[in-house]
Amino acid sequence: MSNYRWPLMQSAIGDDEKQALIDFVSSTDRFTNGPKVREFEAAWARWQGCEYALFVSSGSTANMMMLSLLNPGATVATPACTWATNVSSMYQLGLRPVFYDIDRYTYSPTPESLVDLSRIQPDAIMVTHLMGLANDMDAIREALGDAVIIEDCCESHGATFNSRKVGNFGMASSFSFYYGHHMTTIEGGMICTDDEWTYQRLRAIRSHGMTREMDGHFRSDQEAANPHIDPRFLFVEAGFNARNTEIGAVLGLTQLPKLDDFIRIRRLRYRRFLEILGQYPEHFDIPAYEGNSSMTLPIHCRDPELASRLKATLEESGIETRPFLVGNLMVQPFVRSRSGQHMALDLPITERIHASSLYIGNSQFVTEDDMDYLEEVIASVVS
Repeated sequence: MSNYRWPLMQSAIGDDEKQALIDFVSSTDRFTNGPKVREFEAAWARWQGCEYALFVSSGSTANMMMLSLLNPGATVATPACTWATNVSSMYQLGLRPVFYDIDRYTYSPTPESLVDLSRIQPDAIMVTHLMGLANDMDAIREALGDAVIIEDCCESHGATFNSRKVGNFGMASSFSFYYGHHMTTIEGGMICTDDEWTYQRLRAIRSHGMTREMDGHFRSDQEAANPHIDPRFLFVEAGFNARNTEIGAVLGLTQLPKLDDFIRIRRLRYRRFLEILGQYPEHFDIPAYEGNSSMTLPIHCRDPELASRLKATLEESGIETRPFLVGNLMVQPFVRSRSGQHMALDLPITERIHASSLYIGNSQFVTEDDMDYLEEVIASVVS
């Protein structure tokens, strides 16, 4: 148990979820990927507004699976401030990352980065909708033309760009159901797509690359093309074992009806948070509000010394903090050791984020009293 007054995350698995698990375990002998997984996938696709959804073992797994559809050696634009496994997967799959800079308001590529990327014209871009804020998808599409768009929405369930949910703008998108995210299946993730062939390939990739995970003619066509191989063990993709379980699906089905209300509360707390920071525009860069589905409460200080004092005071006051993700990925050892395997644009904002940004938790469990307390703590540091 956390000793913090305001921990980074709290368990969203309550009595409803526990009872659903008890009822399910008492009534079935099947726990591996099966009918409950299919039911959860269909329910998520309806909520997201996409054609196909695929339940997998984690959001990081989802990102690796989507990236595995690209050709080896492809160049992939990625923010230099994103989660580490996004980039790890690129190296592991033989892709070439192109690191770009992000602004401190929507976490979209900076205008300067888009100009540079438009000259490079990468084969794909992995857009990360960081912390529940949507990227400017119109600007990205205009700059990058025919580049394949992959969306990492792992922290941004329900965030919108121009009133359309993120995750519906590219070839495919990912969501995470990790313990501390908008809703949880303990571990787990979802891939969304509107393209049936992409979906069928991903179904095979999720389960070792086997055709028996595919549907209809997608399966029969592959079997007909390979009559000399027993169709029970016919592998047409370089796959993984990325299946999730029936237990995870039961949790997802129990949590999903609550998700919109969770997001509503997170947005209310985020609005109040921006009002608190807005009292000190000389000290903080204020992130955007429009279309948010707040994952955390991000604090972008205008100088590293203030960030250091604020972090120490928050921790002393019982409010748990974290750096702003991994900060600048370029300083991480696993990236530094692969200097010849990527390209980096100018990253002045990412470097500022690394030096002077942090975040605290936001969830449906944060109260108005918590926000009043946060206001007092920030005022004590700034004054």
